[in-house]
Amino acid sequence: MSYIVNLTGNRTSKDGSIMGKVHDFKEEMALHEQSELNVYRKHPQLTACDRRVTVYNRHTQQKVQAIMFGSNSYLGATIFPEAIQKAIEVTKEFGIGSGGVPLLTGTSIYQEELEKLIAKISGMDDTILFSSGYTANLGVISGLIRPNNLIIHDKLDHASLLDGTVMSGAKMIRYKHGDINDLERLLKDNSPQYPNGILVVTDGVFSMDGDIAKLPQILEITRKYDAILLVDEAHATGVIGDKGAGTLSHYGITDRKNIILTGTLSKAIGTVGGYITASQDVIDYLRIYARSNMFSTSLPPSVCAAAIEVIKVMQSTEIVEHLKQNAEYLQNKLKSEGFNIMNTETPIIPLVVGDQAILTQLAKDAFDSGFIINPIFPPAVPANLTRFRISVMASHTQKDMDMLVELIIKLFEKYDISRFVK
Repeated sequence: MSYIVNLTGNRTSKDGSIMGKVHDFKEEMALHEQSELNVYRKHPQLTACDRRVTVYNRHTQQKVQAIMFGSNSYLGATIFPEAIQKAIEVTKEFGIGSGGVPLLTGTSIYQEELEKLIAKISGMDDTILFSSGYTANLGVISGLIRPNNLIIHDKLDHASLLDGTVMSGAKMIRYKHGDINDLERLLKDNSPQYPNGILVVTDGVFSMDGDIAKLPQILEITRKYDAILLVDEAHATGVIGDKGAGTLSHYGITDRKNIILTGTLSKAIGTVGGYITASQDVIDYLRIYARSNMFSTSLPPSVCAAAIEVIKVMQSTEIVEHLKQNAEYLQNKLKSEGFNIMNTETPIIPLVVGDQAILTQLAKDAFDSGFIINPIFPPAVPANLTRFRISVMASHTQKDMDMLVELIIKLFEKYDISRFVK
């Protein structure tokens, strides 16, 4: 195969025009489709997102059965019968939408119940729901931070956090990923210029590497320099901590002073939406000043009701523990076979390939072999760490995972790739 996926090649136009890059990408898209790939456009699913799915291969126009290792539905909650039944009941009673924004006519009893439930499991006072985790991150940063403030990010923070920073107009600096000494250096150097005006931002679980932020050390340093800590719990809620309560719970941190959490309902919770949970004063302020909340229609009551049921299952069963066991099984299996899965501690397992051309072909071969695995290209990750991002679900069987490892071994041998790519 001569075509290589290139997610950065058409960011700008060769002639500087607005539409030039669009026309250039049209040519690249044609090459993508001629190569029968599934990266820029996706084969649509014909069934619910579960460990096994049916998709429509738009190239062959055939229905295809596949084992899903590319979903963020870590708990398999998209098909929880309790949540489905509740969503049906609430849809019949409340209709398909909320009909308004939160501060006008869009607030439902299910929204309020879900907000209180999220606050309770997070150890916070109150919560605001958003249409997505992305808009929650835009809202919390642009709502709280002004151009006279400073934001310090972990190098691998999610794009939505960076976009919120740009919208705020504040100065942004970044510390080396997970490097506590570098974070302290930046706080020490900058705190005199920004008294009580620094926000430190980190993912709880990092979405591409699968490692967990060192929150005890980060929190100690941020409080030392009177900074506020914002933690994005998108890939932590429902995944780590007691019954999926998240990163603070994972470390046994009970003091919530100067901590704000954001998160999503669209990953382990299996529905859609996002949230900010924090002290009552912060939440009351952001209900007015987080524009991505004020000017967006509220989540449908049925979505909120379904999320409540998922959290109840999460809190009353051992499903989070089962997810952990599955993740550890596959991690150990891949390590024992000599593959580089970096420092993952979660169901997000990066499998380093290190070559964009080979990954382009591997992604197609994996799909043709009945497995859906997400290939991750630059700029999401450095070129030398181009990878598969394997997502484990609680519903996966050991046979599913064994078959996946067998396939990966076969593909690496086919293309003569070293198993441990540095």
